[in-house]
Amino acid sequence: MNTPNPHFMRAAIEAARESVSLGAGGPFGACIVRDGAILSVSSNHVLAHHDPTAHAEVCAIRQACRSLQTHLLEGAEIYSTTEPCPMCFASIHWARCRRIYYGTGIADVAALGFNEMELSNFQMRDLGKSPVEIVPDFLRDECLELLRFWESLAHRRTY
Repeated sequence: MNTPNPHFMRAAIEAARESVSLGAGGPFGACIVRDGAILSVSSNHVLAHHDPTAHAEVCAIRQACRSLQTHLLEGAEIYSTTEPCPMCFASIHWARCRRIYYGTGIADVAALGFNEMELSNFQMRDLGKSPVEIVPDFLRDECLELLRFWESLAHRRTY
């Protein structure tokens, strides 16, 4: 397994921090990387786009695919500030990303009031026989700080 790069997770954290400051969505960011190069960085845009599917991972996948003019991201890795939900995990699988690094878990954001399904990435991978590798708790403290930042905002909204 490759050594995770903190720079890529911090890009996801920064995108999420900027987005929540504007009220665009929840405290979630994602960065897609292949061969050491960033393909896309996005944040959650559920509130800004009035779209329950505009999660950071899905938005990052859409950006990367558009940029590369393909629907496949074979060999790519995704850095996500929080464990991807089942929809996002399935999107990561379908895009053929090979690895997920995430900071906080589904339980962390469910405790904040987000409507999370209690189905972990490990369960999704095992149930679906997915080859996606999962690396939890990467830069967990910095991702928890992002959640605390979101909690401090008066205009925060869960969904």
